Parts: sequence; C-alpha cells; structure tokens
Amino acid sequence: MVFPKYAMKSISNTAISAFYFSICLLLLIGCKQSVEKTAENADEPEKKSPSAGIAVNTSLVRQETFNKQILANGLVEAKNKADIRFKIAERVAHIYVKNGEFIPKGKPIATLENQLLYNQLKRAEIDFETAKNKFREEKIRYGYGKDPIEKMDTIILNSLYIRSGYLSAKNLLENARILYEQTFLRAPFSGVVANLTAKEGNFMTSSDIFCTLIDPSQLDVVFQVAENQLSFVKLGQTVTISPFAAQSNLFEGRITEINPMVDENGLIRIKATIVNQSKEQSLFDGMNVSVVINNPMGEMLIIPKVALVLRSGKEVVFTLQNGQSKWNYVTIFDENSDSFAISEGLHPNDTIIVSGNMNLAHDAKVSATFLPSLAKQ
Repeated sequence: MVFPKYAMKSISNTAISAFYFSICLLLLIGCKQSVEKTAENADEPEKKSPSAGIAVNTSLVRQETFNKQILANGLVEAKNKADIRFKIAERVAHIYVKNGEFIPKGKPIATLENQLLYNQLKRAEIDFETAKNKFREEKIRYGYGKDPIEKMDTIILNSLYIRSGYLSAKNLLENARILYEQTFLRAPFSGVVANLTAKEGNFMTSSDIFCTLIDPSQLDVVFQVAENQLSFVKLGQTVTISPFAAQSNLFEGRITEINPMVDENGLIRIKATIVNQSKEQSLFDGMNVSVVINNPMGEMLIIPKVALVLRSGKEVVFTLQNGQSKWNYVTIFDENSDSFAISEGLHPNDTIIVSGNMNLAHDAKVSATFLPSLAKQ
C-alpha cells in the first residue's frame, strides 16, 4: 500500500509530539512529589544540636620545687678501654673470640705461630737443668753437698753460680719464656671484644691493633657546658642521661670531674659516672646521649609549657572558671625542658587550659577534660 508523502510527514510529526508530551508529563509528576516532600519537611520543627563548647584539656598549677636545667649533649666513654696489640710480629695461628663476646681477665684472645719459640723454650729448659746439675757437682766439690744455699758463704755461692753457668742458663730460660708468652694475646681486664677484623693467617706486627677491649660495667659520660653555667655545676651533682636512640631510657649519673680549663669556644669539659646501667646494656662506648643537669631553685608555681600562649607579644595562660576560659597575663621567672616557673598572674591549684588554647578567646564556652598526669609531674 502506498501513502502519499504528505501523509507520511503527518504521521512522523504526531509520533514526535507524543514523545515530548510523555517526557513533560514525567517531569511534572517528579516535581509534584518533590514539592510535596519539601512541604512535609517544612511542617516538622527544625532540630538544633545544643553547643557543647570548645573541647580543651586542663590541669592544675603546681607549687613545688623548680629545677633549673642545663641541657647538653655528650658521649659515652668506658672507664676501662684498651687497644690490644701483640708485642712481636708473626702470623695469627688461632683466634678464640669474636666481636661482642665477653672475655674474663687473663683468658687468651688469640695466638701467633710459635713453634720456633716453643723449641727455643724447651732447649732453654734443658740447658738450665744441665746447669743445675753442674751447680750441685760444684757444691759437693767445695764441701757443701747437703748444705742449703742459705747457709753457704755468699762469695762462694756466687762463684759456684758463675762456674756452673747456672745464672746464665736461668736468664736464657726466662727470656725464652717471655718470648713464647708474647705469642699469646690475653685480656688485661674483663670486658667485651670490639673492632676485631683480623683473620687467622694474617700477619700482625707490634704496631697493628688486633682488637679493642671495653669494660661495659663502668661507663662515663663526657659533655661540655658554657663558662657562664659553671656556677650551677658541682662535683657529686646528679644528672639525667638518655641516649638519642632511645629517649625513654633514663639513666642516673653523678659528676666526678670538672676540667679546670676553658677552651677556645668558652666551654668546660665535664665527666659524669653512670650509676645504673643495668638496662640490658643499652649504653655503648661512643654512644651519643643527652644530659640534663638539675639545679633545685626552691618552691615556685609551675605550669607545663603547653599551657602558655602568646597574645600581642605577651605571655598568656587561660584558666577555667564556670565552664568559660579566662585570659591571664603571667610573668615567667624561669623555664626548663618541660615547664615554666611563674612569678605573677596565677595562684596554686588554678585550673589551667593546656590544649585547644591556641585560638581561644576570653570568656569562650569550653568543654574541659582534666589531665591528672600533667598535674602530678
């Protein structure tokens, strides 16, 4: 069946109109539902959450002894520390220890090849026995066969020693023993072996360091203070020591030496002995540590450093009163690593704000959490 061209065009326009009508109808239905939902929500009362205030942490102003502190960096040194060397040159035959191993005093660390010196020692022992037999024969010849040496005439005794070769053989034997003993490297004191790099078969001379021996049971800390701080340093004073690698490990020390000279940088060398290095030997010779010297200054009002803020270049501490922050100008007397000593502006047991105070305003409503750990420092 054939339709005229104008009929086909009319059918196409009708289909397009129906499509657009359907889209408009769907949009109207959606808008109506949205308006109805908005109207329903508008009928409900607006829910407002009550303001709890700015969250802060608080503590108390403490009145206690304030420790003025001198902070310094130092190095750990062993009291007993020695570079161990052989006294003669030869190849290493045996090594009995390794780095980090504890060795008691007198025990051998290593030995050199010593067969030739051992044979010389045995030859010297034989020659000495020969000289002793000849000395006995000379005693008998002079009529002192059974007499003890103590009862013999001194001149005759010395003459017999020389004639028999006794003194010469005894001296050679002692020299042979010394040379043979020098092939053994023994620990001069009990300690831990360090810096051992030699191998069996290496040739060692008397100038070569075989290893280092360190006694870890007796450690010192060496540090420096400025000359204007010397008045706060005294012999026997207690110091607190902590290694850089583990700041939580605290050790106690006592000042044992104050070098009576000021170097070109205006510094004075101080030495303190560590008195409680029992924490699994966590301190080693050469380790970097921080040193704090505490000098009691009497009872003062003390606050943690986090409690103080600056406002227009002035020191301010916020206190808590009736749920509001209060602005207080304070005067700082002194400070140490974690605290300020306050001379004016606060009172004992005032509740102070120690966090959330950087942008706090006067009379701001706050929600406070008390931190007892800061109050007990």
